[in-house]
Amino acid sequence: MSIALPPIRLARGVALAVLILLPSAARSQERANKANWELAEKFSAANLRSKLFTNAVNPRWLGQSDSLCYDWKDHTGSTFYLVVPATKTKRPLFDHAKMAAQLSELSHRAHDPQNLPFTQITFSKDRKNFTFNADSSRWEWDMATETLKRLGPATGGGAGRGGRGQAGGVQRDSTQAPAADSVSTCGGQGGGRAGAGGGGGGQGGGGRGGDFRNYSPDSSMFAFARDHNLYVVKVSTKDTVQLTRDGVKNYSFGARDTLQERQQQELQQQQQQQDDSTGVQGGDNGGGRGGVNRDPRVRANVTWSQDSKAFAVTRMDNRKVGELYLVNNLANPRPTLMSYTYAMPGEANVGQEELYMFKVGDTKLTPIGVKKWKDQRVFDIHWNGTSEHLRMVRRDRTQRHFELIDMAMPSQTVTQLLKEDVESNSSERQNVRYVKTGGDFLWWSERSGWGHYYLYDNAGKLKRPLTSGAWRAERIVDVDSVKGVLYVAGVGRESGESPYYTHLYRVNLDGTGFALLDAGNATHDSRLAPNKRWVVDNASRIDMVPTATLRDATGKLVMDLETMDVSQIKALGWRAPETFHVKAADGVTDIYGNMWKPFDFDSTKKYPIIANVYPGPQTESVTFPFSPTAVPQQLAQLGFIVIQIGNRGGSPQRSQEYQGFSYYNLRDYALADKKSGIEQLASIHKWIDIDRVGIYGHSGGGFLTAAAMMLPPYNEFFKVGVSESGNHDNNVYNQNWREQYHGLKVIAKGSGRTGVQLAWRPAGGPSGADGNGSGGSNVAGVMALLDGSIADGDTTNAFQIRVPTTVDLAQNLKGNLLLETGDMDNNVHPANTIRLVNALIKANKRFDLMILPGKPHGYGGMVPYTNRLMFEDFSEHLLGDYYRKDASYDRR
Repeated sequence: MSIALPPIRLARGVALAVLILLPSAARSQERANKANWELAEKFSAANLRSKLFTNAVNPRWLGQSDSLCYDWKDHTGSTFYLVVPATKTKRPLFDHAKMAAQLSELSHRAHDPQNLPFTQITFSKDRKNFTFNADSSRWEWDMATETLKRLGPATGGGAGRGGRGQAGGVQRDSTQAPAADSVSTCGGQGGGRAGAGGGGGGQGGGGRGGDFRNYSPDSSMFAFARDHNLYVVKVSTKDTVQLTRDGVKNYSFGARDTLQERQQQELQQQQQQQDDSTGVQGGDNGGGRGGVNRDPRVRANVTWSQDSKAFAVTRMDNRKVGELYLVNNLANPRPTLMSYTYAMPGEANVGQEELYMFKVGDTKLTPIGVKKWKDQRVFDIHWNGTSEHLRMVRRDRTQRHFELIDMAMPSQTVTQLLKEDVESNSSERQNVRYVKTGGDFLWWSERSGWGHYYLYDNAGKLKRPLTSGAWRAERIVDVDSVKGVLYVAGVGRESGESPYYTHLYRVNLDGTGFALLDAGNATHDSRLAPNKRWVVDNASRIDMVPTATLRDATGKLVMDLETMDVSQIKALGWRAPETFHVKAADGVTDIYGNMWKPFDFDSTKKYPIIANVYPGPQTESVTFPFSPTAVPQQLAQLGFIVIQIGNRGGSPQRSQEYQGFSYYNLRDYALADKKSGIEQLASIHKWIDIDRVGIYGHSGGGFLTAAAMMLPPYNEFFKVGVSESGNHDNNVYNQNWREQYHGLKVIAKGSGRTGVQLAWRPAGGPSGADGNGSGGSNVAGVMALLDGSIADGDTTNAFQIRVPTTVDLAQNLKGNLLLETGDMDNNVHPANTIRLVNALIKANKRFDLMILPGKPHGYGGMVPYTNRLMFEDFSEHLLGDYYRKDASYDRR
């Protein structure tokens, strides 16, 4: 008789087993592979990427004309197109066959007309020719004669000299259309959000790359930082003035720390790899990822006045802020220590921000006194037309109160222009946007419960709201100051659609003429032409293939441009996921989600269900644009139903009340809605097995996953959890983020109490473990705050915060939990995971643990490995498929 004893599992990758070997056929029968690994591999992101092509038109408008060009790729190849809206025509920008023939002849390399070796071109100023890099050379194509010539060796991006410092006043949003005469390229990625800061690396001096010189608007002077101190240079004479001499580490205007820069660069590169693998897009935050720059001069983050007579600059004093440490165990020839300042929630010693002014002709900085609240921060520093008035937003540490102020120079007389106050939630802000320099300005506020834009005169008097209603105006796309029109992107306004879908709107500055410019049940990434006559509307949904259309200034459809080519993945058997909405645990609030099924789905079978989670509060884990390589899709192919589902307390896009559900309860708030939503889906779809439920997530999603496996009654409902880099002890995680979203209690001076005067929180917050308003509170002291910091002058004595942790719940762990973290995570420090591990060991709980050597918060090149670990874990515990029978990783 053969006997097999189950393995004693200590940690992932560590198992002891006493096993009397069976014949191979018997073992195969006992360990039947119930997960469809072949289907999962077939639809992995790595296998699908080569079968996917361009998904959005990135328009490049040609000078002051209405014409635009773009590059588009499908299964037949890549083509540069020219579109003339007035005649509704689209044609190739140039003869690709002639280009390929001449390039092949001149470079002595064969080239395919539909697969030319370049994806971006640069036009000459007169638009009569364009240049590009290919075959290690720079080439020029004459548009009229259709001839090609070699200019010389390939060149870089043509960075030119350092940019001028941004002056206060009219400020350009990074997502708005560029000025028509500034556009000179076509193709390439483009259109991404530009990085902020620019310039050198090290402390307080902006990102890597770029020029260290921050020029005045008239280019007569520039500022820079070196060895923590600030300098100015007069361009005409090259005279250099050192403005400060007290700069040191953690009290710095900027410095080049090559060791720190190299360490940060390595971590950022790995994070970028993670972003690339998951489709995250964005700028490089001010610089490329080249080698370490050893020039000691770095770009100073000064804000020049428009008249070039002065600048303002801030400096953070972090000398009393505690440090965190990471050990790079992979460094050679021996491990190295990385340290960085890192304030934690509620700590007394946090960074103190100082503000200074420099006036041309001075030899030192002048301190500016703007302090109102203890540990306050200042934002959006800008000049109101001239160097005589400096403006900024100052915000208290609780992040519930902030105000826009004007400071007259040189008297430093402060005038409050407007203020925002909110209780039982954090207050969001956006930068001021001036219609014209020194004129009216646009202000974003959630005072109505939804984010909207308001028009004020320059003195801070409200003229009128420009947007209103039960929806959220998200951001300013552009302002036409001549015609008096505001263009905004917004969510939640269109009935019959998901409230998370983005649309483009216009409204006149007199409050009239509000209009939707990109109708259609989808989320829209619409690109406004510089002359405001046309809109390129890129529309998609998770369950809709992306399309691109051209619309006129009224939103009327002019012509179809493109539809993404998904023919090759459809040929494999790919199908789009489904969308759904159910009720939250309160039985009233709609929550939205996505559902992936196996592509060999059989409605007569029962499938385990797995939730991919991130609870917010600044966003939710539900994907809305088209995403044909999503991890949940591949996971589903093993034989699961995989969902993403929202929750109250998540995205602020819904409303301030919706997001505020999580305030003072930054642990448990999302669980009731997740459980209720899954139960509703199971009641609708009989092929969902409600007794086999899994959950996984990264960062905040990892935190929620662990909580789900340990907090009653959810630890009975969720059977398997995979938690990546969770912030399991929020009391040792990011001071700013935790205080903003959990809520900070203020202890008033002279109160004679160790606490703060409290009042019960109004109805609508989390109460009861089921989240439906019945029963007692599931968090001790969920209360609203009578804020002692708002009075005549600052009355704050200290701050208190204590965020509930998963560590507190370790004794309640049920089911199977896999914990993962990178040992070089400088965002969610590994201590978060290790503290939970320690508590679980003390509670005699069995769990799995994976430490990823050298990895920061994103796992970079180890993502395929960690995904496979997750797939195996769910297959083993929800399907009975013990795939990990030995050390072999690839079973093919």
